[in-house]
Amino acid sequence: MSILQRLYSWIITRRNAQFDARTRPIVPVTKPVISIGNISVGGTGKSPAVQLVARILLKHGMRPAIVMRGYRRRSRGLVVVHDGSDILTTVERAGDEAFMHASMLGVPVVVSSDKVQAAAYAAGCLPCDVIIVDDGYQHRALHRCCDIVLVNDETMNGTLLPHGRLREPLSELRRASIIVCAHDGLRANVLQCSTPNARIVSSTSVMQCDAPKDAPVVIVSGIANPERIRISLEQQGYTIAKHIAFGDHHRYRTADIWKIRDVAASLTAVVVTTDKDIAKIRSVDSSNDLQKTPLYVAHVQMMIHAPEFTERILQDIKNEDCHLEE
Repeated sequence: MSILQRLYSWIITRRNAQFDARTRPIVPVTKPVISIGNISVGGTGKSPAVQLVARILLKHGMRPAIVMRGYRRRSRGLVVVHDGSDILTTVERAGDEAFMHASMLGVPVVVSSDKVQAAAYAAGCLPCDVIIVDDGYQHRALHRCCDIVLVNDETMNGTLLPHGRLREPLSELRRASIIVCAHDGLRANVLQCSTPNARIVSSTSVMQCDAPKDAPVVIVSGIANPERIRISLEQQGYTIAKHIAFGDHHRYRTADIWKIRDVAASLTAVVVTTDKDIAKIRSVDSSNDLQKTPLYVAHVQMMIHAPEFTERILQDIKNEDCHLEE
């Protein structure tokens, strides 16, 4: 471990110890809070996990709201993306992931760099009875009743920032209520880092796409792990002619739209993009340059079949409700 990694580890360990000892304040809000996050930099499937948990809560008659930072949005402060009835802003002001959640789930969504502020606003001003915090594991100033952490191979084999990709040491998985493994093979390693009270489950991803399989495909993506969509489409029998992979949270420009149009036309291909990219692409295509280009969306859903996943979430919410009523 380098000197910089040792310094980073000391800072993180000291900060967590202060929260554990309550010498740093942990602020509760008036509704139960579920945090979904990870301990590594990069994509581990947080967005599909947020949508899975939201749908579970909706299925059980609850009204979830989602709070998140709204990374790379063109706005400042607190912005209500969805008020429980309608979308109130643009994808540029909301951020791509927040706008995606609002569009696909139709639940209240609030963005702010201050997640305590966002959660308090949602709990007090929007129609909800539980808060889901996207990327909240390190935001310890906000009290939560359930901490869901996603891990993959890169997490379990990673090293600390600034040279590695880990935000925290693996030992901090001990704070998790539920640890979601990208595959069953991680369970043994995760058991060494978690507490006996934690639930350890495995997830799978399901991709749905209506694009015809008899035409070549141009993939357009601006996500953290672009290989994931390519591999999934190939596994479903699609022929990938080209993958135009932009950086995560890419801000599309008119020149990008022209490139997508021209590449698809030259290859006589259809275009497949992601739930996170589609709204940004359409917002920039004001001249309908893609009007004659077949454009499809690959929808990715996380699946967790272990019943203890839902049971633990509902039990933690119930316990928190009892505490809030005292």
